Amino acid sequence: MSSMIRTAEFFGFKEIFIYDKNGLMKAPTNKKGRADMAHMAKVWTAGAIDHINIINVEHITTFLENYEGRIVGTVVNESATHLMDFQFESGDLIMVGSERDGLPSEIEAMLHEAIYIPARGVTDCLNVAVTFGIVVQQAVQVIV
Repeated sequence: MSSMIRTAEFFGFKEIFIYDKNGLMKAPTNKKGRADMAHMAKVWTAGAIDHINIINVEHITTFLENYEGRIVGTVVNESATHLMDFQFESGDLIMVGSERDGLPSEIEAMLHEAIYIPARGVTDCLNVAVTFGIVVQQAVQVIV
């Protein structure tokens, strides 16, 4: 997540929405031997966390139902729109799922647009932060 926060801030995003269903962003309850989480977040994001508003999404389906722009998600499905053929618009919400499971099916059903980064190799899955970086780079080139 820290790489995605850093990437979003690098490309000029003012806010990032995080749905943390597994509680990865929560501070550990056992602080014995652990550095201060605020300090660690600053280190992990190379300071980007000080320049971007991180909005924690508690109820993802409610959030998506009320989102005013298009919901664009990455999927591992060759029938989705190729990333290079997709036209991003200002206000698009870019969603990426976990590396292991992708976007949950109930979230994928709520997408307005599904995009796909075709693999040239054998592996059909990129690291989620790498995927995010590729998609954001394409989005800012088109929107700017």
